[in-house]
Amino acid sequence: MHMEMKKSTDADIISHRLGTVRLDPTVPVIAGSVGQWTITYTVGSYGVDEHGTLKLVQRLVSDWEKPQFSRPSHPAYTTVFTDGQARLGVAHRPKAYQRPWTSGLVIDIYDGYLAPGDTVTIILGDQSNGSPGIRAQTFQETAHEFRLLVDPTNAHVVERLPTSPVFPIVAGPPSRLVCILPTGVTLGEAVDIFVKGEDRWGNPTPPPESLSLTWEGNGDVAIEGSQVTFRSPGTGHIRASGRTAEGMLSCRSNPITGHDTNPCFRKYWGDLHAQTAATVGTGTEQEYFTFGRDVSRLDFTSHQGNDFQMTDDDWQRLNDTVKAFHEDGKFVVFPGYEWSANTPAGGDRNVFYREEGWPIIRSKHWQIPTTSENDVTPAHPADVLFERMREQVDIDHVLMGSHVGGRFADIRHYFDQELCPLVELVSCWGVFEWMLWDAFEKGYIVGVMCNSDGHKGRPGAEGPGAGDFGISSGLTCVLAESLTRASVFAALKARQCYGTTGPRIDLSFDIGGKPMGSVIETDEDLLMVRAAVVGTAPLESLSFLRRQEVIEIVQPAVFASVVDSKRVRVSWRGSRIRGRGRRVVWDGTIRLTGARITEATPFAFDAATDGITSDTDQEVVFSSSTTGDMDGIDLFLDQARNGTLSFHSDVGSCTLDLGALGTEKQRFDMGGLDMEVLVERYPPGLTEFSATLETQIEPSRGQTTPYLVKAVQVDGHMAWSSPIYLCAT
Repeated sequence: MHMEMKKSTDADIISHRLGTVRLDPTVPVIAGSVGQWTITYTVGSYGVDEHGTLKLVQRLVSDWEKPQFSRPSHPAYTTVFTDGQARLGVAHRPKAYQRPWTSGLVIDIYDGYLAPGDTVTIILGDQSNGSPGIRAQTFQETAHEFRLLVDPTNAHVVERLPTSPVFPIVAGPPSRLVCILPTGVTLGEAVDIFVKGEDRWGNPTPPPESLSLTWEGNGDVAIEGSQVTFRSPGTGHIRASGRTAEGMLSCRSNPITGHDTNPCFRKYWGDLHAQTAATVGTGTEQEYFTFGRDVSRLDFTSHQGNDFQMTDDDWQRLNDTVKAFHEDGKFVVFPGYEWSANTPAGGDRNVFYREEGWPIIRSKHWQIPTTSENDVTPAHPADVLFERMREQVDIDHVLMGSHVGGRFADIRHYFDQELCPLVELVSCWGVFEWMLWDAFEKGYIVGVMCNSDGHKGRPGAEGPGAGDFGISSGLTCVLAESLTRASVFAALKARQCYGTTGPRIDLSFDIGGKPMGSVIETDEDLLMVRAAVVGTAPLESLSFLRRQEVIEIVQPAVFASVVDSKRVRVSWRGSRIRGRGRRVVWDGTIRLTGARITEATPFAFDAATDGITSDTDQEVVFSSSTTGDMDGIDLFLDQARNGTLSFHSDVGSCTLDLGALGTEKQRFDMGGLDMEVLVERYPPGLTEFSATLETQIEPSRGQTTPYLVKAVQVDGHMAWSSPIYLCAT
């Protein structure tokens, strides 16, 4: 009680001296909605001297539309004015304040001062001159804050006003349904059919009250209420349909297989890498784990806060929260953190412990200067981390993954084979196959994981929104004996896992009966390779690779006869660089001469703000960016063989004679890191959701060779197995 009174008193003193702020309207904000918000600051007893400063900041991760001040009838027009005897200089700065409160308005007081009781009014999305308003943050948050900081003295030291407005951001109306099932079950085992709604930005909404659930597939299946039970072996999916205020919605679940006997390994899904407001994200750790368990329906997860922001108390609180949420058989949670070193010191590494109680060994103490350094922490560069980890932690109870985020893990210079069994090929930052190619080039033995590195408090169901992240998310699937910490951790250590760009694609791969992740030494001349995939959308291909080389590919038969197809797929992909500035902005135009476009359909666009912006029968204008991933547009033409297609963007341009386009993809190099434009004839209709691949290989003698499989869906989503490493003795 005494502490509460003291905090209240301190807040009252600050408000009296520095001032107060209020927001209008004060109702919850619908994620991604467009409107007008008025923030009024009333000056406190100190006043604000000439060249004092106000800063209105939001968290780094917020994707609230950037204000503009010069076009009154355009989106995001913002006005700032005062009734005091001073002038105001206004600018929007991406680095207005310190992490995580970085982006915001900076208001300079000049040619006068502000007296006590004067007001400064900020109208975000001022609609008085025809602006539609400003778009709000696209993701839900229980306590979003407009943080107002005041420097009344021109000392360049600002302090937060205790009355800074805090309000909820809530989901909008549902635009689609999502149905999630286990990937595999045994006969007679009743499992839940989980259905949720999502708004256009991926925020969860309640499903329709009355749902229709139907089975589409083979096998004898019973649906009773919200559970499904296999009575004979089979594979298929659930179709869920329901009516909302916006109309009828329908979705197809991920594939599920009923096995007659319990398989050696079950497939469990997780997102091992995301964070909360404890560091640079949003929401509490309790909200985070609750979302992962109850909304994303993850089987396992971890929390990965940036080490240089986590105090010892933060680390203990996280361990306590992890312990409270973990439950073998239901929801497996691993304690962990992100070792967030600068790139020259090795870059980002994800640290996962099997259980609570191990130390946090940081890369630096940059934002926690009062947390004491010692002979354990900080540890950098990465080879010092590896050394300290071996000294402080039982090596069987820790594993690391190499991550590409704001900083990329430089595994070419810093790597520990025993500690670092996994590389992260997908996160919201993009797609990074090159991480696996780097590992192959160096002769490392690694497995594949894909996660979100989400900052929106939505592990397992992230999304790029309208911010700096490039793509929706990734998911990791482990092949484990049971849903327990010991079993899931052992599977990750053994690289018995695969990753996807988000969908729960069912992928299997073995060589000589050994599962993905295996290292095989053999004296046999030939070994059998088996792979299978069941997608969440029709399949384009299942490829078998030796290192980076595709040595066998399975595609639907219709791909053999596309030479006269009137469907032409134009796609583009890649990154500028490996580092933080990797985004490629492709905004451009596709034009046709000598042929007409009867329909243009986008695919693999990630953000709701991207896609086709306008189109005619001769031209398609689009907005797009990539960070290693692929975006594209399918053009349906009035005829197949005549005409010229041209692609124009600030990135580059290319032109193609449609008469010369056969069954092979045409590639146009655009520089950067795998930046290219691809043009190909595509089958008019694809309906096959499954594929199998069987072949024999002859192991290379005297060297260890990695083999893996990769599945690609028509919608652009992908899955990669962990490699199997083969050496003939």
